[in-house]
This record gives sequence, structure tokens and C-alpha cells, in this order.
Amino acid sequence: MAASDQVHAEGEQGPAKRLKSESAVTDAASPQAQTPTYLREIDAGITEFITPGWSGFDAIIKHRYSDFFVNEIDPHGNVVHLTSYTDAIDPEPPKTEAEIEIDALNVPGDAQAAFDEAFVRLEPILGASDAARIKSHLEVTEEQTLEQRSLVLGRELDKDQRKGVYMVTNNFLPTRVTCETVDGQLRFIRRLPKDKAPSDKRGQRSKWAHAGDYCHFVMQKENQDSMDILQQIARTLKCNARVFGMAGTKDKRGITVQKCSAFRIAHDRLIWASRKLRGGRLGNFSYGEKEIKLGELGGNQFTIILRHVQGADAVSLEPVLLGIRNTGFINYFGMQRFGTQSISSHTIGISVLKSDWRRIIDLILCPRIGERDDVAKARNVWDTTRDPKATLELLPRRAALAEHSVLQHFVKSGSTNNCSAAFACIPRNLRLMYVHAYQSFIWNHAVSERIRVFGTKGAVPGDLVIVASDFSDNVHAKSKAPEEEARVVPVLVTEENASDYSIYDVVLPLPGWDVRYPEHQVKNVYEELMAKDGLSPSGLAKHPLKEYRLAGAYRHFLIKPRDFMYEWMRYNDDALPLARSDSDAIEGKHDPESIEFGQNVALKLKFDLPPSAYATMLLRELMRTETAAGYQTQLSNNTESKE
Repeated sequence: MAASDQVHAEGEQGPAKRLKSESAVTDAASPQAQTPTYLREIDAGITEFITPGWSGFDAIIKHRYSDFFVNEIDPHGNVVHLTSYTDAIDPEPPKTEAEIEIDALNVPGDAQAAFDEAFVRLEPILGASDAARIKSHLEVTEEQTLEQRSLVLGRELDKDQRKGVYMVTNNFLPTRVTCETVDGQLRFIRRLPKDKAPSDKRGQRSKWAHAGDYCHFVMQKENQDSMDILQQIARTLKCNARVFGMAGTKDKRGITVQKCSAFRIAHDRLIWASRKLRGGRLGNFSYGEKEIKLGELGGNQFTIILRHVQGADAVSLEPVLLGIRNTGFINYFGMQRFGTQSISSHTIGISVLKSDWRRIIDLILCPRIGERDDVAKARNVWDTTRDPKATLELLPRRAALAEHSVLQHFVKSGSTNNCSAAFACIPRNLRLMYVHAYQSFIWNHAVSERIRVFGTKGAVPGDLVIVASDFSDNVHAKSKAPEEEARVVPVLVTEENASDYSIYDVVLPLPGWDVRYPEHQVKNVYEELMAKDGLSPSGLAKHPLKEYRLAGAYRHFLIKPRDFMYEWMRYNDDALPLARSDSDAIEGKHDPESIEFGQNVALKLKFDLPPSAYATMLLRELMRTETAAGYQTQLSNNTESKE
């Protein structure tokens, strides 16, 4: 059977293959033999596969953070790379009309020559007599009172005449005279030597002298959150982190490269700050008129190393790799969407949608299984004392942004009663992450039901479709402002038009009050799951706070990677990298090569995905293994202990 036919043939054979049962993958050495302290795929609704006849293989995802590379793809389809730490595209900014007019004056550099030229130019405006009178007044050098140093012209001038006089005095005589209009008449005040020359904000350029208000730069980070790096820069430069913009956050555990912007921060300051960063480097500076905003990207390019491959080789895996290339994978929201801790983000999202502010704070601050010791100690203090100051003193800042925001509010307000206000102190993107995680949770379950019931042969009556015409089309959001984004309306599939659409055109809605739901039994998943949480799709329009009234969105449930490539490698030392980062290339390091008789086997994958697609879900389709970070961490630890 051809690999390209696998997705269609599977639909003919009945429901797609389910995730291995726990008993099938659990043994005494397996992390799943222990009680999980993390959300598992099955808990997040991730249960189905589309590639038939494949049982998977064992390997470790992210054994090292340098096994996972992400390079952003910009809206024009260019892969973003860091190629220089210091290069900057910094052309002279276009001159204003006032600057062009000043340049045309050709003011002499010599002060006396400029003085003489001023009256040559004033004579046609004021007449020879008045020009000579002003010149004589300014040539007096003795100390006098303000009244004695003032000369009133004695007649009114029209607007153009006054403008001409100001242009001459401000540019040819800035240290000799101050000119002002009083009751419609010009007054010339001879300046004393100690007086400072006045600044003309209309004619002089401000200190910011770049072609655009935003400095754009490329940021590479290693094993750090995107916001952590930007916060570091803000602290170093003593500026507000809100001046920075980015198209999207990237995986923490990995080496990622993306474009960012900074409002009115020059590249030389960013170069200086870059040298002080922990886990990040900046470069490729340029200037533009616009901020880089969330969502302004064309996708991401991934380079992933799977180490300690067992149970597969180049021959047995070839058809599966071709299947991934040609038929793609289920576009589940990956486990990163739900957080890596024992209390998942979507659980908090449920309470946000129910406006249960006290429970939200309890979930954010309560003790969690499997956390690092210093964070656990701080949480235990809160759990036993409800003392925000004592808890805050123990909590490491970098480890808990939401917790810090809440506790700081409690300390400043002197009370722990206003939980709504405390939650509002958390950065907006993080607050919305909780409710978006809940939408993703429901969507994953709906997709699994769609595949279980109808397979993946093609569109069926009752499905919703949006033609997938472009690589970057993945999630179709309902616009907050119709004038900013065209309204995306899906088509309902019927018996008559079903053959007009591909399985890759089928979308499912993320729950919201302004989306259409499929008109078959999958619709029940939304209603039944949300009802268990005390919610409903229509109720998402009724939240007391506007930012949590979720309109919804549409997302294709099958996608294909672009430019999918793979390479088998052998190696001996797990401590050595198997791929080169952008900073490695700048520093002249060579791309690691396979060792012919290496003891260990690795599979190197490289591919592009559209925005909001998860590379770990492609790996899941390929490996048939749990992708939760907690599971992979335990696998990695088990491997290291054996060595």
C-alpha cells in the first residue's frame, strides 16, 4: 500500500488505532509503572492515531534541551536565523519637512557670517529700515535690564511674515536673540552671553534618530522561557518589559530562535544587554515602524533529535516516515498547552470561566506534587499560614510569575480577601492561557470522538470545512474587531457536497459563543464535557469580565508537515550535541556528524509546521509513546541511572 493512501485506507478499515493501554506499555522499569504526577495524554483527550499497522518504537524526546530546536518562520515564509551578534541595518531616517526646510537655509558655520546673513534674509521680510534697527539693537554688548534688551517692532505682521522671521532668528541667531509675539507684534529680546540657546522642537530631530520607532532583533534562547529573557533585558536596561513584542512564545526546554521588537530602544543598548543575558543572545538588528505582535508569524521550523532509538531501524521505519510526510498527523493541542505540573492549566481555566476567584488563587498557590524543593517549601508556608509576605520571601521569582503577581498584590493591599483583583495582577497573556487551555482540552476530546466515529477517510455530512489553501492556515479565530480581520465562516458538509472537500479541510470549533458546531454526534462532546464542569458553550458569552467571553475559533484536525526530512545518526556520548545551533554557527563550530560505529542510535528530524501546531504530536504519531514532559523526564533519568 502506498504511504499516501494510508490515511484513506484507514478510514475504510474502521476507527483509527487507539493509544496503547497502560498495561501494554507499563513494566517495572517504566515511568508509567509509578503513579503519574503529571497530566497524561489520555487525560487531555489525546487518544487516536491515523497511521495504521504500526506499533511504534522507543526513544527519548528532549534527553538534552539541545535536542530540540525551533526557528520561527516569519509571515513572508522566511526561516528566522541568528547570524550576527552585532550587525545592524540602521539607515538614516527620512527627514521631516521642517528638517528639509532648515537644510535648504545653508546656515554658515561661522557665527559672524551667520549674523550678517540673518539680516540679508530679514530685509525682504521686514524692510531695510526695521532690519537695520534690529541689527543695531543686537550689536549692543553692555549689560542691560530686560526692558532695555527688548525691542518691539511696532507694527503687526501677517502669519507668513512671522514664520519667516522665526525661521531666520531660530536658525541664524539662536544665541543672540529670542523672538516672541506679544499682542500681535514681534518683540526681539537680546540674549545675554550666559543664556542657553532655545530648542526648536519643530525643527530639530529628537534623540531617537532611527528609521522607525521599533528596533527589531533576533533572539536565541536556551532552556529559558521567552518572557524570562525579555524580563532579563528589561531589568538590565531598567525599562518596562511591555516595550518588547514577539510573535509567539516558544518551548522552554529547547534552543529557539525568534524575532522580537523593542519600542525606542537602540540596538547598541540591546547589544550591551545581550552580553549580560543568562541563556540567551540577541542579534540581527534592524528598525521598523511597527511592533511585532502575537500571531504575526508563518509557522515554525523544528529540528529534533530522538536519542536511544530502540525497536526500529531505517528499513522498518521508512514506510512510517513516508506516511508522516504524505498524510500528516492529528493536529492535537500538545501537552505543553496544559502545563507540566500536577495541577494543569485547563483546571484553573475552568474556575476562571466560572468566576470562582477564591478557588483560582487556591489552585495557583497550593502545594503540587513533583515540584522543586524551594518552590514546594514556599507553597507549604502558604498552605499552613496563609501569610503572603512569608511565602513571597521564600518563592524564587523566576520559577513562579503567576504566584509572585498574586502574592505581591496581597502584600501591598494588606489583605487576602480580594482574589479577583489579585488574579488580575497576573500578566494578561498568562491569564488568558488558562481559559485557552480549557478550550484546547475540549477540542482534543472532540477530535478524538470525530476520528473514533467517522475515521479519516474524508469529510462526512455534518462536518464543518474551511478549505486549507495555505501552509499558515491552521487556526481560524473569530475576530474581535470585524474591520481588522475577515470573518471566517465554515461550510456545512452535506451528502451533496461531501466529495468537494478533503479530510484536510475539516475543522472543529474551539468552544465559544460565536462559532458553529458540527451537526452530528460530535457536537454532544462539547455539551456533555462542559456540563460536567458546570459550563456550556452558550454560557461562554455571559462572563462578567469581557476578556473571558470566549468567541471561539476553528482548527483543522489533520495537518501535514512541510519539507519533512530525516537522518539516522550514531553516537557514543549523550553529553555531546547532535545538531548545531545558530550561535554555534556564528562561533565557527562544525555541524556534528554521525559516528560510523557509535554505540547509540538517534533519529534526526527536520520539518516545518504552521502556527499553533505541536511538533510533539507529530512525534507521538511516529513513536506511539507518551509525550508528557513528566514521562519523558523519567525516561531520561532512568537512562542516565543505567549508564
